Amino acid sequence: MTVVAIVVVVALVVCWVATVARRVRRCSASLTASRALLETEIDRRHAQTETLVAATRVAGVGSAFTGPLAGARSLAIGVRDQGLTLRERAGAENALSVALHAVTNVAATDPAVKNDWAIQRPILDLATTEQRLAGAARVYNDHAAAMNGLLRGVTRVPARLFGALPATLFEADVTEVAPYADDAVRSSDDHGLGSLVETGRDEGAVR
Repeated sequence: MTVVAIVVVVALVVCWVATVARRVRRCSASLTASRALLETEIDRRHAQTETLVAATRVAGVGSAFTGPLAGARSLAIGVRDQGLTLRERAGAENALSVALHAVTNVAATDPAVKNDWAIQRPILDLATTEQRLAGAARVYNDHAAAMNGLLRGVTRVPARLFGALPATLFEADVTEVAPYADDAVRSSDDHGLGSLVETGRDEGAVR
């Protein structure tokens, strides 16, 4: 009877370990796919922001309209190219979101641009991309949280044995966002540009 009990316990443990292994594999695959989608949406937004800045220049709009936006985009790309952490990148991307919201608010009311389709079209495209990016960030963070959950509690040891690693969430708190927003403002001010970021600092951002 004792032997039977031991066999049952061993079988249950083996099944549990196998379950953890499957969860690690699924979570790793989902994390990789969601990270790729997140990067795609970030790159799309960078490209569309450049299109918007170029359109305003062609239309002869003053640089104060999109100067902080161009500065925030350059900063976000620089943070990415330096290989900084996802939290630091999230701070820079949130600063870009702040600048985008500021430009969108002005574009909706400024008579010089609110009826200019060459400017309104990229703004609409960016609005769609903002939603896609927010969704991609949520999906990635859900999978990152699931992976981190496997590395806590009773599943920690087997999860590590099967290659699970801590995942950094794509999010930044206010103290991380503010320095990047300030850097974007200084970057635009260095070129004699205005500061729309200050008026939009409390707008929504990608989390």
